[in-house]
Amino acid sequence: MTTIAIDPDTCSKCGTCIEICALGLIMKGKGNMPFMPDEVEAFCTKCGNCEAFCPEGAILPEYDTRYPTLSEEARQDITAGSLGLYMRQRRSVRNYQDKIVDRETIEDIIDIVRYAPSGMNNQPVHWLIVHDPAQVRKLAHITIDWMRSIMDSGIEHPLKPILPSLIAAYDNGKDPICRGAPHVAIAYAAAANPMAYTDSLIALSWFELAAPAFGLGACWAGFLKIAASYCQELKDELGLPEGHEVQYAMMFGYPKYKVYGIPGREPARITWK
Repeated sequence: MTTIAIDPDTCSKCGTCIEICALGLIMKGKGNMPFMPDEVEAFCTKCGNCEAFCPEGAILPEYDTRYPTLSEEARQDITAGSLGLYMRQRRSVRNYQDKIVDRETIEDIIDIVRYAPSGMNNQPVHWLIVHDPAQVRKLAHITIDWMRSIMDSGIEHPLKPILPSLIAAYDNGKDPICRGAPHVAIAYAAAANPMAYTDSLIALSWFELAAPAFGLGACWAGFLKIAASYCQELKDELGLPEGHEVQYAMMFGYPKYKVYGIPGREPARITWK
């Protein structure tokens, strides 16, 4: 069975799929009919470009999908101005309402995020959604206990200078780890995959950027991620499959405050050649 299937009755032989294939695996066959030779199909990454760019929809879907075609109505372009405004008003949210995000909403976000690019379309990212706020608090507690152990030992750690302030904040009723967020999204992947970290960061960036469209806010959970890389108790609590590890984590929920303005940033540093 070939990796892709091209409907000869629908195909106009325009050659778009041949040009668009990133690895050059689709070739011109008899009567200019495009095809993928059996000997190269193992190299196909199933990126879907041939399917997406085929004007006749002659290439059958690589995966089961709810989006086999794009209607003209669905092609409404987002203006540069509206997209820029949306992206610029993105904020790292560290104050949350005491309100649960329903699982359907989270699944809708991840349904978007699964289209994030990944190296060779490997799609290595798995998701652990810590939905129970009590469980999120437990992860924060374990992280703080790990920080205490670092302070009580002779271990040299780059975080050591700031750990006393984080521990003191926690002891005073604050949550410097997950900021009181009701939920945490953890991107994890096979430890042996050299691209997993980068692909996970891309996926989480999509998650953070999509969140405001659903009325949510998010923030990178760096302290939780660092602890999950070293603390065995935290690893055990997360219970990831064997051979997998946390790539990064993100807290999220309904923001307590509304964004009213867009703060400034340093000018772009561009070198032209």
